[in-house]
Amino acid sequence: MVRHSRRVAFHTAWIAGTAAVLVVAAAAGMADSGDAWIGRGDSLYAQSRLPGSRDAYRAALQIEPLNFRALCRIARVESELGEDTKGGEQTQLIAAAVEHARAAVGIAPDSAEGHVWLAVALGREALKQGPKQRLALSREVKAEADRAIQIDPTSGRAYHVRALWNRKIASLNAFERLAANAALGGVPHGASMANAVRDLEKAVELEPNYVNHHLELGRTFAMLHRHADARRELERAIALPPTSSARDPILQSEARALVRKL
Repeated sequence: MVRHSRRVAFHTAWIAGTAAVLVVAAAAGMADSGDAWIGRGDSLYAQSRLPGSRDAYRAALQIEPLNFRALCRIARVESELGEDTKGGEQTQLIAAAVEHARAAVGIAPDSAEGHVWLAVALGREALKQGPKQRLALSREVKAEADRAIQIDPTSGRAYHVRALWNRKIASLNAFERLAANAALGGVPHGASMANAVRDLEKAVELEPNYVNHHLELGRTFAMLHRHADARRELERAIALPPTSSARDPILQSEARALVRKL
């Protein structure tokens, strides 16, 4: 019932928001070109203008509701916007990201990209839930990341998501493990900090200029008290040009804070 209510709220907001975007699209003379709006969204994303980027992708979807590229891109933007908001707005953004990523997977189930962004969005949704729901969602996160890697073994972001799954499950506290026993019949098997390190190192190998891979590998090393390794990866995250994600400046600030704590 709760999930149904969220979907109703999401679609109500979608209708109102996209109606406004379509008016803007028509006024700008771009209503006949979904690709043009995707290009505009990509440009705004590169400038870290995430709300405007989201609006552009919404305009593209008004023109072409089944546009796979637009669905993947808006899922990414909504997921990242959800990282820096609170309360009801955050809940709505992450729910929208999940909805759009699911739609992308439905359109192109054999493309790794849709599975990656669904895993990312579900992971962020899980962080906002209670222990039982979080653990239930974790299984889907792992399944989506595994599917993305199966389709495309060069998807660094998929390894990143699976690494964070390993780290989270491996570091469950006693209360969370009890919740897992009650909700799922036990903690998911196979998770370990060693697997988290391995997958993050693979992500770094595949995408060496992606700031967040180095940040999370450094964070994982810090959790393992491998301080020299942690410092190396965090300093690499700080030194990279902030071009791999619109949130790179925020992530690099996190890396600086972690270095100071080592």
